[in-house]
Amino acid sequence: MSKELELAKYYFDLSNTSDFTAIATLFDEKSTFCTRNLDYFIGVKNIMSMQKAHHGSYQKLHWEVTTVEEVKSGVIRFEFDFSGLNKVNELIQFSGIEYVVIRDGIIRHIDIRSA
Repeated sequence: MSKELELAKYYFDLSNTSDFTAIATLFDEKSTFCTRNLDYFIGVKNIMSMQKAHHGSYQKLHWEVTTVEEVKSGVIRFEFDFSGLNKVNELIQFSGIEYVVIRDGIIRHIDIRSA
């Protein structure tokens, strides 16, 4: 398993535990993130603000990875099922595809798409 694939899987593990301190170390000021709603975030500070807001809108949440592969060197493709209980006790579920691009031990870009 490549170091990039290991790092991308580690990112998913950290996301499932909402470990923002550790997640922040995986990005830098040049990192970018595009959500499935096509919102675009540049830099670790903006990415982390978005992630904290997203996680904060749920009582609990979980990403279940169904498929993972390194499609090109440093480009990891995940298929996942998301489930979360929001603040008004509604169960939110959807499936998606996430591309994580890693270079030099840093997540350079994340692109999330609906499945």
